[in-house]
Amino acid sequence: MNRPLRRPVRRPLAALVAAATLLGLAAVPAAAADRGAAAPHRQSRYVAMPDGVRLAVDVFLPEGTRPGANLPTVLVTQRYWRARVFPGTPDEGVNGSAEAWNARGYAYVVADLRGTGASFGTLSAELGEQVTADSGPLSDWIAAQPWSNGRIGTTGVSYGGDTAMLATSLGNHHIAAAAPISYDFDPYEDLVRPGGVEIQPRVAPYALLLTILDGRGGTTCDTSAETRALCAEAGLTGATPRPVDGPDGPALLAAARAEHVGNANLVEMAHAGSYRDYQDGPKNWTSGSVGERTEAVSDGGVPVLTVSGWLDAGTANGVLSQFTALDNTQEAWIGPWNHGASRLAEPFQPERRLTDQERAELNQRVYAFFDRYVRDGEQPGGKRQLHYYTFNEGVWRTTSRWPLPGTRTQRLQFGAGGVLARQRPGGDTGTDLLRLDRTAGTGPLDRWNTNLSGGPVSYPDRAAVDAKLLSYTTAPLTADTRIAGNGRVTLDVTGLAGSARGALHVYLEHVAPDGKVTYLTEGQLALEDRAVAQDNPDWRQLRTPRTYASGDARPLPQGRAECVTLDLQPTAALFRAGDRIRLTVAAANPDSFELLPADGNASYLIGHGSTLDLPVVR
Repeated sequence: MNRPLRRPVRRPLAALVAAATLLGLAAVPAAAADRGAAAPHRQSRYVAMPDGVRLAVDVFLPEGTRPGANLPTVLVTQRYWRARVFPGTPDEGVNGSAEAWNARGYAYVVADLRGTGASFGTLSAELGEQVTADSGPLSDWIAAQPWSNGRIGTTGVSYGGDTAMLATSLGNHHIAAAAPISYDFDPYEDLVRPGGVEIQPRVAPYALLLTILDGRGGTTCDTSAETRALCAEAGLTGATPRPVDGPDGPALLAAARAEHVGNANLVEMAHAGSYRDYQDGPKNWTSGSVGERTEAVSDGGVPVLTVSGWLDAGTANGVLSQFTALDNTQEAWIGPWNHGASRLAEPFQPERRLTDQERAELNQRVYAFFDRYVRDGEQPGGKRQLHYYTFNEGVWRTTSRWPLPGTRTQRLQFGAGGVLARQRPGGDTGTDLLRLDRTAGTGPLDRWNTNLSGGPVSYPDRAAVDAKLLSYTTAPLTADTRIAGNGRVTLDVTGLAGSARGALHVYLEHVAPDGKVTYLTEGQLALEDRAVAQDNPDWRQLRTPRTYASGDARPLPQGRAECVTLDLQPTAALFRAGDRIRLTVAAANPDSFELLPADGNASYLIGHGSTLDLPVVR
């Protein structure tokens, strides 16, 4: 449900000039600009935050930049070190993204987040309130520079995309646009605990990487065989963060890194934060959620361009939640991409790297967006467009509304013999036994792998795995059927031994006439989080009303049937005439999720009254 559009809250240009003057940015006559000395192409320095914590910042300017240049600026705030240097290797100060933006006439500023890289401070929480707040004074500092035009575009990939988008909630009037790439709209639901189930096997190596980056507990690349392998894969072997310029740079780097040993531990939070209302000092699931900040983001009126992939963890779910909940001018792209949009992730085509031309086309969209709102200062008018790709068809479509106009819900029912049909036979009240199978996962290159690794997404033929689980399949379709949106599965579940705190996983699949089974999307739910809420905030309108709060959790009763609803991650796909639709039910996905219960022993009865609802479009 979309809220009525509100007029973006933006200061007029005169107010921006007045604010810049208060910050020390005075108008520089053209003649004075000619007299000023050219600034360095790259400068590494510290910028102090209001509480005194110093952030390490690299500033890249086009060659020959002088005071009064009136440059638009691209700002990136980085969790994984703004730059790496290696012993015995000259630091040439090269940054490919900076060079590309400089060539277009932009200043490029990349900062280490507080408590990371060469910045001082301690990271008290991943994506915590202070991390987001730092983008405000950092933007003020940029706008006060003699080469700045006072307008800034925030961007970044993954964690950097998260911080870029969160910065739009600050009401900082120097931030004129945002382009978060592959970002996590809601880290709890869209990444770490989809359906309340922790992506435990994926979080552990990622958290170890952060521990190495921060040097927590003295951990380095040489600590163990595991850390050596991880560093080699990540290109960290022998690397340190870039120190700031000047003879004191190395000493300052050492002093800053000494403050990182107390950084928050992601694994501890992922384990302890079972419920969405988890709070441990500054550590919580809400501070890093754009969903929890939608009112502030809408009030700020910053135009937003987003890029995500249908098979990139839950980022597509986040983009659709953003698109339906925010009033801001938006240009959204959901395509066949992995995390970071470097590889093709189209289940009906071979996995591969994107071509240079494909990458250039993606980059050009961001360039054009920032040219309008950051370079030229165009005022956003509230236009919203979503461009989405359809699997098994290879077609892009554009819409200004979601769900798509004309979407109808097609309900399919489970039946005896693994049948999925419009109607189940009368009198069919049977059930099928489902046992937790530790061997039936989605493989090493699934959607939950790519978000934390940037790696490829590739699902093998699912036929062999499905044979271990419960699958329900339609007869061959008599006409082409296209789906686009969030499907929903409602299961008639009877919990048997071990199921009180279990979980269920469901997979929507395409079955070709030759029997090949192709993964399309999935959903999961920790069964103690099954309660349906009375209210749903705007950003969750596409999702089943659910709080994931500790107070609403309750074990699944044993021996009594209950109705349990699971949301499917959104997708867009074409089933051609002759293809079949399959819904497979599992009690675990050991490749990407924690086992619930932990001992891996649970069984269920799935009733033939269960249903699959699909969003069918023209």
